[in-house]
Amino acid sequence: MPFELGLAVAWQWIAEPSHSWYVFEANGRRAEKSLSDLKGTEIYAHGNRPRGVFRELTDVLVNEPHQPTVRDLEAIYRGLRKYAVEIKEKLRRKSLFHARPFRDLVIRALAIARERIPSLRQSA
Repeated sequence: MPFELGLAVAWQWIAEPSHSWYVFEANGRRAEKSLSDLKGTEIYAHGNRPRGVFRELTDVLVNEPHQPTVRDLEAIYRGLRKYAVEIKEKLRRKSLFHARPFRDLVIRALAIARERIPSLRQSA
């Protein structure tokens, strides 16, 4: 998604210097090959697996107040996969990429995260 990445980088340069952006890719070398302007940017290679994404997210979140573990993120993921089926059935949607199903998924993700990550309970 080079376009979306460009928007994130531009937002930091033009509007919000404190905005952080990260690059996640199944294969780190693929990003370096296709997006040569990223030289000097760390690529978080996740191997195209949820556990890999979660592993890399724990590195990205190292300076954040909330420190989920890979197990925490896996639990959130499992809960959301199960709930996603319910949302699609309840709202008669084939995809979650519509306003209402996506909002419901975000709300459930936050609820599950607050159950799993103590620091999130305190910031509720």
